[in-house]
Amino acid sequence: MQITETFVLPNGIIDARPRFREIYTAVQQSHPELNEFDCAVDEALLVMRGEAPPTGRPVYLGDARLKLHFVIIPGLFADCLSYQVSPFNRRMHLHEHGYQSSILWVNGRSSCAYNAEMIHKALAFHDPDVRLVFVGYSKGVVDALQAVVSYNDLRDRTAAIVSLAGAVYGSYMANRVPFPISWLVSNLRIGSCHPGDGKSVQSLQPALRHQWLEQHPLPSTIRYFSLAGTPLPDKVSRALKLHHAMLNKRHPLNDSQVLYQDAMIPNSQFLACVNADHFAIALPLIKQWPFMSFLLNHNNYPRELLLESIVRYVEEQLVENLT
Repeated sequence: MQITETFVLPNGIIDARPRFREIYTAVQQSHPELNEFDCAVDEALLVMRGEAPPTGRPVYLGDARLKLHFVIIPGLFADCLSYQVSPFNRRMHLHEHGYQSSILWVNGRSSCAYNAEMIHKALAFHDPDVRLVFVGYSKGVVDALQAVVSYNDLRDRTAAIVSLAGAVYGSYMANRVPFPISWLVSNLRIGSCHPGDGKSVQSLQPALRHQWLEQHPLPSTIRYFSLAGTPLPDKVSRALKLHHAMLNKRHPLNDSQVLYQDAMIPNSQFLACVNADHFAIALPLIKQWPFMSFLLNHNNYPRELLLESIVRYVEEQLVENLT
């Protein structure tokens, strides 16, 4: 399925879609038990105009070859749901192959600086022989980028950062939150999550994110990878239709919260246009809340296959860097 919407990679972004598609295809074929949504590769990963043909290289599907720990950083308000819904909650198939992964719960209602400190403290005693790979979902990638810029010791132990529907350049939806709602979000206690410094929405404003990236060059010792949510209109859940339509005025390739180009880390490798909205790409919401199936009617997506493909692609790149 080839999409003809205007798709342009920004300067400095490397197009890695053909190789990632090969890895995803091999992972899917090796895990029929995980493809519960019976989704063809070209439906899971959209083919945008200009994608090159496959490389033809074999795909390694064995056990982990490097000592890496994949640290998943959730997004906005995620800790308010941490006891119920977590990104990629099924990762045993990765662990069975020797890949280490965990979820690092930051404060979903706080600024990037606040969460960067949390990340640094949480990993202060992490095994120094195991390199870190951050998989930042939504605001999580911004927190991870802030952390490696702010703390040199963390930067030195980090091998790579992956943006998964990440608000790298912010979200225009952050500019549309009325002040009364923003104030309540910042100050009101919601479930079990603490308001922290209450600056989560403010920190995602595009002007602030652009300014931060201009003033803080990202460490060149770290490898960067990006994936964007670019769902077809019939893959956007009802709960996100309005936001998707709002962002359509800026560009039709958006996941309802982030424009596709805004999800790309500068000078990163771009891996895929994912046919899933902002929730479906990482959060199994209706598995936990089936009563929400009417509003979240397109929340099904082969997330476990996507995660393993990311893990194997990143490891392959790091292995090649050593040879």
